Amino acid sequence: MEASKLAGMGSTASGRRTSLWDYYDRRAPDYDGGVSGAQRYFSGLGVESDPEVIGAEGEQVMRALAKLRPARYLEVGAGPGVFTALLPGSGVALDQSEAALRRLRGSVASVPVLRGDATCLPVATKSVSRVFAGHLYGHLAEIERVAFLSEARRVADELVILDSGRPIGAQAEEWQTRALADGTTFTVYKRHFEIDVLLAEIGGEPLVSGRYFVLVRSTA
Repeated sequence: MEASKLAGMGSTASGRRTSLWDYYDRRAPDYDGGVSGAQRYFSGLGVESDPEVIGAEGEQVMRALAKLRPARYLEVGAGPGVFTALLPGSGVALDQSEAALRRLRGSVASVPVLRGDATCLPVATKSVSRVFAGHLYGHLAEIERVAFLSEARRVADELVILDSGRPIGAQAEEWQTRALADGTTFTVYKRHFEIDVLLAEIGGEPLVSGRYFVLVRSTA
């Protein structure tokens, strides 16, 4: 494969992390993290992909988020703001991608943005009530997960995590090669969760236990 097609595919942990960041930064202008995006994602994996179930679970997620008590929040890994407008209360959206934050500012102008790293949150201790992370946790390798959970507990007493479920045929953990329209490929770490696995890692209670989406709330 040509070197130009291997952008971001470092063999080290830091190289793979850079690959993930570069991938989502370049995808930000047309990224679809909603129900239609989930359907394309699972279909692309070649696993069970039922659009009716995906749609129904997506509505469950929206209802569950709407039922959360209004709170001062920090949304970590906000991307272009797929879930930002659904979060009750007021807060700040954080992402490592400037391209994603530009898109978020255009679509959810009322929410201030902050550029930063999920494993080293640039906010004061207990400065918010809730940390929300949508489709971030499943991209974190073990050392990053430990750091993120430590940081989330430092800045808030409540943690809400939304991530991908594990339909039949999906791997629990894998390194994926993802390609952009220009053919450039990136190495992306990805996990798919059965609800018990996610609860065992972060504790708390299940809010949505679906085939394609899992949503968990944990308090200190």
